[in-house]
Amino acid sequence: MNRSITLTMAGLATGISAMTIAAPPTADEIKAKTETAMTYYRSQGEKFSLEDPGFHAVLDAQLNGVDPTECDIEVIRGMQMLWAYSPNAKPIWIGRIVEIGQGDQWLDASLMLAGMGENDQALAIATPHGFVEVPDARLGEVLQALNQLDPEQLIPMQVELVGLVDRMPTNDPSSLMQGWGSYPGLLGKAQVEAGTRRKIHNRVVDGMKKNVVVLEEEIKSAPDAEKQSLEMTVGRMKSTIAFLDGPAGRGELIGYPAPAVDFLWNSDGTAMTSLGDLKGKVVVLDFWATWCGPCVGSFPQVKELVAYYEGYDVVVLGVTSEQGNVIFRDERGKTDAENFEQECELMADYVKAMEVTWPIAFSKQEVFNSDFGIRGIPHVAIIAPDGKVAYNNLHPADPLEGKVEKINGLLKKAGLKYPPTVEEKKATEKG
Repeated sequence: MNRSITLTMAGLATGISAMTIAAPPTADEIKAKTETAMTYYRSQGEKFSLEDPGFHAVLDAQLNGVDPTECDIEVIRGMQMLWAYSPNAKPIWIGRIVEIGQGDQWLDASLMLAGMGENDQALAIATPHGFVEVPDARLGEVLQALNQLDPEQLIPMQVELVGLVDRMPTNDPSSLMQGWGSYPGLLGKAQVEAGTRRKIHNRVVDGMKKNVVVLEEEIKSAPDAEKQSLEMTVGRMKSTIAFLDGPAGRGELIGYPAPAVDFLWNSDGTAMTSLGDLKGKVVVLDFWATWCGPCVGSFPQVKELVAYYEGYDVVVLGVTSEQGNVIFRDERGKTDAENFEQECELMADYVKAMEVTWPIAFSKQEVFNSDFGIRGIPHVAIIAPDGKVAYNNLHPADPLEGKVEKINGLLKKAGLKYPPTVEEKKATEKG
């Protein structure tokens, strides 16, 4: 980082309530600071919002007296919950990570930035080093990070990405499970030729199947203290193999016709039985469940998106599957259903109680839909008007600007009417 950037960062730092130079906080101090912020978070209950100025004030108070330039990557990672959600502090700490990225810890810095969605800055740090400088043991982490990039950013890496197959840790189950399950999908996103992609897909699957056989043999003679860990690894590996058998795992999701999703019930009461009924519109699929805190916590952002596209050919659809209960956010709490019909009735009550402004549907497929590569919720996929998957593995709480840019691009490409961008709308309102 050059001197002008360093000075700018230092100047910014002074803007946060007397942020003075001091030794980095210890692990115990970081734990105490984080607990203070979490105490405020818990005290707000269901009304909590990451945009809460009170929460930002608590974060900034915990950061007061901590000098980012004195902190190494481990301290920064430990304090991430504090600075990442503070509008005042985040640019300063991002700047510090970029500075660290100019040295020997470039890989750690790049991966941390990628994990926060700062992909352009992560690429700027990593590109001069290339894959050749990434240790074999950490290639899986890099593959995971690369999955966040757009196809346009991945296509120039096609040749290098294909070459990574020869560095696959075939005889190391733990390393193989870290990121390599996403490798075939990454090649699809990079638009690697189908024949090459299938060969690599088969090599990854075969490698995992061989490791399953080896591990299952080890389990037979392993001490009891080691069996549970080995069994968990086998379970995860089998789950990854099942994922690789689906469109997302094969790298045949983005840009391909959307996998079948069959609807058994929806809160609007319309005759909607499959995604085919929505063809001709942009469809935002939000996979969720009432028991999922982050899913429910993103409702305000989903409601904001629904309002933004009112009157346009955009459908936001909450997709879940039969759970056997509905978890209300009032005195009813977890309410069991005797059958699917009653669960639908409970969901209808939930929709009213939570003031959900978009349709909720039960799908025949599990909410952890392997075709879409869903391994955790919330999970958002966006289907283009032509019925093909345009985006996948997004978060419903992602910034509105990015979602609007993606959806508007799909509407424009299909020749459909679209609203102003968020920036244009703000400018109009100010004017």
